[in-house]
Amino acid sequence: MSGTPIYGLDRELAAKAAAKHDPVREQEAREWIESFVGEAFPSEGFQESLKDGVILCKLINALTPDTPVKFNTSKMPFKQMENINTFLQSLTTTFSVPPHDQFQTIDLYENKNPTQVVDTIFALSRHAGQKGLIPPEKVLGPRLAEKRTVDFSDEILNQGKTVIGLQMGYAGGANASGVSYGARREIGGADLGRQG
Repeated sequence: MSGTPIYGLDRELAAKAAAKHDPVREQEAREWIESFVGEAFPSEGFQESLKDGVILCKLINALTPDTPVKFNTSKMPFKQMENINTFLQSLTTTFSVPPHDQFQTIDLYENKNPTQVVDTIFALSRHAGQKGLIPPEKVLGPRLAEKRTVDFSDEILNQGKTVIGLQMGYAGGANASGVSYGARREIGGADLGRQG
């Protein structure tokens, strides 16, 4: 993170994020990106290498060469953030990566959540694999589940209507018979002896 000290809730959140960080997954993501882009990261740091968004845009272009995205190699912060946004938009439009699987620009640019950046690369890998853009052996982590539909006959569906599931609870024992709401309850001597 930056050299500015952090306190309170920000410190707790930073500690939680640091505890989740997995250097092995980060290395897998790095090697995966390098294998498609065809070049090594410019620096040793994962976040630092991706911060300008250039490698991320090159990755998109390597995965979808028919529809390349434009990127800028400027060192100006707003141009670098534009590159990151271009990458994130491609995740949504081209790869159908859901928003909850994507990092936010600040997560990468200001190194706020390195774990989410790595998770996003894994999500991109899964979605690219599902679309057939990469071979199955190149998918990072588990593949996405395939949609499976099951059709039941009307007879089977009607049988299900007669079954009372366990979710409904069991009401065979206790009941409220004999309870008079609002009436006083007398406590007998035997009950008093148990209260102590």
